[in-house]
Amino acid sequence: MANDSVEQLNVSTEQLNKNGDRRGMSPNSRKNLEKRKSWKKGESGNPQGQSITARQKELMSEACPFDGQARPWLEALAEGGMRQALTTPVALSNLQDRHEGKVTIPIGGDKEKPVQVEYMALLRRLRGYGNKE
Repeated sequence: MANDSVEQLNVSTEQLNKNGDRRGMSPNSRKNLEKRKSWKKGESGNPQGQSITARQKELMSEACPFDGQARPWLEALAEGGMRQALTTPVALSNLQDRHEGKVTIPIGGDKEKPVQVEYMALLRRLRGYGNKE
């Protein structure tokens, strides 16, 4: 925020944060910031130590409470993904990538003439450096 706009709002610069606005400057915001616990170096923010992925793997074999047929989560999610793929192109692409693997795009070149990328020269040319031609 420019100095002239600070004067227009009749706000002193002591009431502004480092970005020049008033976000986070109310007394309630400051109290919340003081209460927040900072993790020390090497300290985990997950004291139980179980990852979300590990918990999800455990749940996959349990019955899904949202499924009317009481199937395991894995089956319910698989069917849901397949149904979504019927109407949503992105879902279909994601499903194919998971099932078949992502398609790789070859760059060309061969054993006699492999592709060489001169990154710095290309970068200089794109930025307009060294154009003496």
